[in-house]
Amino acid sequence: MLKPRLPRQPSCHVSESLPFAYNKAVVAGSSLHSVAGVNHLNQLVAATSDWLRVAALLGDAAFELDVEFRFSAFGAISMFGHQTPGLLNIRAAEILVADGEALSDILITVRNELVIWHGQISVQHADGAARICRLALAPKLNTNGKAVGLYGLIIDLTAPELSAIVTSSAVPPDLALDPETGLWNVTNFVDQASRRFDRLEVESQPGTLLFLGFGRAQPSMQMPTAMRLADELREIVRPTDLLGRINRTTIGLWCDGMDHLTGAERAARFCKHLPAALPDNPLISVGLVTRWPGRADDVASVIERASLALKDAYAATARNAVGSWRVWQTEPPG
Repeated sequence: MLKPRLPRQPSCHVSESLPFAYNKAVVAGSSLHSVAGVNHLNQLVAATSDWLRVAALLGDAAFELDVEFRFSAFGAISMFGHQTPGLLNIRAAEILVADGEALSDILITVRNELVIWHGQISVQHADGAARICRLALAPKLNTNGKAVGLYGLIIDLTAPELSAIVTSSAVPPDLALDPETGLWNVTNFVDQASRRFDRLEVESQPGTLLFLGFGRAQPSMQMPTAMRLADELREIVRPTDLLGRINRTTIGLWCDGMDHLTGAERAARFCKHLPAALPDNPLISVGLVTRWPGRADDVASVIERASLALKDAYAATARNAVGSWRVWQTEPPG
């Protein structure tokens, strides 16, 4: 059962985070303290590492791992007291420890299944103490859709909460993740979901798309509601499920192997329990559709049907003053 939690205050720790990335390609022959080295570094990052420049301002550590889970790039010159040049080519598991499961298993799942993972970890500080942190991981894909590494962002849960404001004028518009929730943006969510269709066809398995809408929330509360809802969903969905920000008041959830009956049960629980965990307790509406194997439905038609189901759910929510869900009825092939 979902339990309401106090919303986290926004934090921004900028003392160790610089708006550039340190990449192993410029370690040799470059000094961290030389003007020439920093200028060369900034030129490299401007071309290749927009996400690291932004992530360095949003969390306490931002990094990339290669396909063998070795550190390959960073968003700052230090990370939890470690000088990041000394961490290049070091395996992540040497300083990151997952809570309750092997980090290596998590890294392999993110790389092989092309999923996002969020969870609590311990980070070994250079002073020998362990820091309790929140880690987010996402696959780094090449142009063929194959994972060639991982992206990582760490937030220190033991650090004091600050309220400094950092300008976002340099945020690139094509980041893979939604900047408010950390979920896939709509373009990448749709792309990631469609990549699974062929495998589900081969395995003769259905998949279900759920759109969770909170359009009845006050406009001033829509951003904090989206952030909190994303946080709650990360805690309760399966590791292989996909989460994405569809628009300002809609979050999408794609579930491999799930049929319409199981999807409806999940939607009913969302409508009943999620509002208590959200700011101002807005009503939740859910529209869902199941894609059956053998039907050859493309991603555009699945998105359209889920949107229509959500529209019907919104109408029922307004009519009944209670969170409602609706299923786009498609029967399994016969």
